[in-house]
Amino acid sequence: MEGVSRKEPFRYVMNQPIECWLEVPASNSGPGAGKLTEGVMLDLSRSGCKIRSSLNLRFTSGDTKLIIHFQLNEIKLQLEGSVRWGWMFGLGQFQYGVRLDLEEAEEEQLLHEIETWTLSQH
Repeated sequence: MEGVSRKEPFRYVMNQPIECWLEVPASNSGPGAGKLTEGVMLDLSRSGCKIRSSLNLRFTSGDTKLIIHFQLNEIKLQLEGSVRWGWMFGLGQFQYGVRLDLEEAEEEQLLHEIETWTLSQH
């Protein structure tokens, strides 16, 4: 069996969490709908990310949509995704895994931003 040749890490873990803003689309009826809440991004891949915030989505197995606003380099990104899991993390903090729902152009831009950011971290 041949070994897998992978040119990029599966997930980029942030040594220093990156500030982000979380937005629950106004079309949602749940907590925080239409508002921005501060958070931090703990890791990032082309398919998703892990975030922590004071935003309590009262996560259930439903499909909670989320828009994540953040900046790795020069460009401010705004990516949409669906919360896949969530739990309480300490007092008044919640951690969520988000699957990103990206168009091809968004995915290419994200990969470019991750590559540029990764090079600047060394």
